[in-house]
Formats: sequence, structure tokens, C-alpha cells
Amino acid sequence: MSLLTILAKTVTLKPLVRPGALFGSTTIAGTPEAAVPRRVQLFVSQNAHGQVFPSNTLVDWCWSDAAGDWHFDNLDPTKKYHVIAYDHTGVHDPVIKLNLVPSVEE
Repeated sequence: MSLLTILAKTVTLKPLVRPGALFGSTTIAGTPEAAVPRRVQLFVSQNAHGQVFPSNTLVDWCWSDAAGDWHFDNLDPTKKYHVIAYDHTGVHDPVIKLNLVPSVEE
């Protein structure tokens, strides 16, 4: 039996999953709310219990733009993610959103 035959028998193909996206904005609460740029980190959830550390893996990070907008693309919509926005000025505590599911465009 050739090596090619052995590999062909052990390969399993996963169904194609369309990539999803998460997006949001960073603001300081008030009247009106003030959009601010902040560092945003994206973690993939290892479980559905909302536990952030230490079992989750950092997937990506970005700075929100001047309008406070941030987004992450090409995410697996079958997984849940956590997002943490940090105030680099140290005035405000981090904000955490748990168990987010990426949206998929039709």
C-alpha cells in the first residue's frame, strides 16, 4: 500500500463554514456618550460558562478607531467569543462582553 493511499483513507473533510464577524463600539457613558479609541482583545471561549481566564485563547486584538468602532472578521460562527475593552489611560475599568456569537452575512 502506498503512502498516498494511507493518507487518503485517514483524511476527513469538515463542512465549509462561512466566516462570521463581531463588531461594536467603545464609548464613555454620559449625556451624550463620548466615543473613544480603546484597545480591544478577542478571546475564543473554551466553554459556555462565561469563564474568561485562564482557559481561553487570545485570538486577536485591535484599537477601536476615533469613532470608537471596532470589528473582527473571519471568525468561526459555531464558537463563542469574549471581548475585553481596556482603558489605556487607567481612568476606567475594563469592560467585558461574554459568549458573543459572530454574525454571518447571507
